[in-house]
Amino acid sequence: MSAPIVRAASGGRFLRNRVLLPLVGVLIVACAWEATLLVYQLPVIVLPAPLSVVQTLGELVVTASFWHDVGISLYEFGAGYALGVVGGVAVGMLMGESRYFRMTATPVIEAFRFIVPFAWIPLTILWFGTSFTGKILLVAYAVFFVMVVSTARAVAQVEPTLTRVGTMLGMGSVALALNVHLRAAAPGIASGARAAAAIGWIAVVAAEYIGASAGLGVLITNAASSLATATVIAGMIVIGVVGAGVSEAIRWLSRAYLDYR
Repeated sequence: MSAPIVRAASGGRFLRNRVLLPLVGVLIVACAWEATLLVYQLPVIVLPAPLSVVQTLGELVVTASFWHDVGISLYEFGAGYALGVVGGVAVGMLMGESRYFRMTATPVIEAFRFIVPFAWIPLTILWFGTSFTGKILLVAYAVFFVMVVSTARAVAQVEPTLTRVGTMLGMGSVALALNVHLRAAAPGIASGARAAAAIGWIAVVAAEYIGASAGLGVLITNAASSLATATVIAGMIVIGVVGAGVSEAIRWLSRAYLDYR
């Protein structure tokens, strides 16, 4: 098969899988939405029409305050996510490499990772008020435990042959951990990083609902207080789109730098 035909077939699959099928999904949701309005005759304050939400979203995206809220949420998420990933990978590597450290840390990790991030929201507000610090630490907390477990599991599943080869080449424990185990575990760590991003994004928006002066959570809270249901739903759509974009960016980086599928 010639190269132009292969490229055309690949382009057709991309158009179908990345554009047409997602549009079909959106249309199905919109039709179900409209059907619900027609069947139950819901008032606008309960559930506005899809077109009304789209118009509201269009009005929001041209305002500076909207992009300020988006930027604040992304900043809080990005800073917390970076802290959580670095700390989680470091602790996960230690747990995977050292039996004594794993035995010492496991009870603490297991106890804390089942305390959901939202349970900490009242305390973060008490300790940090509505500053960025509380939200950043909350995201870091949410991401940290996902990365610890994912990293430790990925290191434990590294092929033992790689360890034996590294040892035969004269590598010490630190060199083995960084140059062999970490690289071999990279796909599993990347998968955990993508899952952690979803949890971290949920955590920052949830924290903004309760204690913040700016952000997408604040935008939705203020709209709900004003009974602006269309704005609430538009904000929810933005949260979903931005979260999906973050997840896709992490997946792209994984494929680009780790050849991870």
